[in-house]
Amino acid sequence: MVQINDWLNALRNDCTIEVISSADLISEVRRKQLTRVRGLTTQGKPIPPMKSNLVTVTIFDPSRMMKIRPIYLLHAIGRITTPPVPNLVALSSTWALIRYLWAFETSNLFRPRPLTLSNIAREIDFHQKVLLSDEVGMGMAYFLMTNCLHTTNVLDVSIALQAPGWNMFKQYSTSPDYLFFNDPKDPVYIVECKGNQSSYDTVLNQLRRGTEQVPSIVFRDGRSSTSLIIATCMFDDKTCAYVIDPADEQDYDNFEFSDDFQKAEKVGPNEWIIKNDEQFAMDSRLISHAKTLIYTGKEEEAVGQLPIEIQEFWIRYAKKPIQSEELQNELGDFVGVKEVFNTIDGFRVELFRGMLKQMVEMFSIPLNDRSEREKRGKERILPPTFYSERFKEVGYLSESEDSTNRAMVQSICRDGTIFQLTITT
Repeated sequence: MVQINDWLNALRNDCTIEVISSADLISEVRRKQLTRVRGLTTQGKPIPPMKSNLVTVTIFDPSRMMKIRPIYLLHAIGRITTPPVPNLVALSSTWALIRYLWAFETSNLFRPRPLTLSNIAREIDFHQKVLLSDEVGMGMAYFLMTNCLHTTNVLDVSIALQAPGWNMFKQYSTSPDYLFFNDPKDPVYIVECKGNQSSYDTVLNQLRRGTEQVPSIVFRDGRSSTSLIIATCMFDDKTCAYVIDPADEQDYDNFEFSDDFQKAEKVGPNEWIIKNDEQFAMDSRLISHAKTLIYTGKEEEAVGQLPIEIQEFWIRYAKKPIQSEELQNELGDFVGVKEVFNTIDGFRVELFRGMLKQMVEMFSIPLNDRSEREKRGKERILPPTFYSERFKEVGYLSESEDSTNRAMVQSICRDGTIFQLTITT
């Protein structure tokens, strides 16, 4: 029978992952591209646009071992899969957390072991395996971008590139593309996430497909954008994340920019020109705020941060405010929502997801006029607490406590959000 310590050991103990970006990896992905081109040519089919200027990512070349705790990964999955708009699903930010609480192999408390799935997780059917792999791939990308490249804002590419007059969009794009950034004037990372449990060959094919999917985004003000493809493979005995940079090759110097209000223009299958850099940067920051507010259960407040042109459509789906919960620790006061469920083997599980109270309050201010929106879109709101050297290095902090019939473990991310799990018998 599962015991309290089994829950804790599967979630809070240090595990290891290997992050790889190497010349050999680049060469193997290029070979996959050539095989793809030859196969399509033989069949007389058109060759899709693909990025061939592949380079390594310096921070992961040579490869590096990193520590991660499953609770961190669950937190990351919850953050990145939360939509920036109400989606009619009350557990939009926690269903993945509930679904995968049981999925990781218990690790030794005194010696980190490679992050692996439990035997039970490996025995689920194919379609659920694909879903688990995809979401672990997204969570791992969020973990790496937050910890290694220190980005604190994330939003869906498909939403970031909306024309302001378009009041409806898909909930999720067909591929999980995300923008990561800090300040509006900072470089923007465009990240394509992949995941599998199969093999290294599957990783190479996923990276190759990513070179055909990851967008190019070009800014008029000279700000750079970097495309990354991150493919995570959960092997039987370890977890590896493979990272490549499909650099842009097209010369946009002679592109004719128009001065209309539209923020972005599609100039190719996966190519976008940002026509209003300042507006794009401000709206991107505010949509990222909306994504965070929905994570904390503040749906009406989240809609108020969206570009005015699409607010009217989504406000009808926003749920009325629910009672907020608060908790305190050494990093401050947190506000969020708590969800409770009982397992069939007699455990009571409480999930708290929230954010620093002062950040929730700042993000929740209605933005009714253009000047107020412009000010908020330009501000850097991350509180000074989160610039400590310790927090920069770790990225996440966690605490845990346990007794005979109660256990608690939490994850706190450098973007100010928290995920806490409490289990009682």
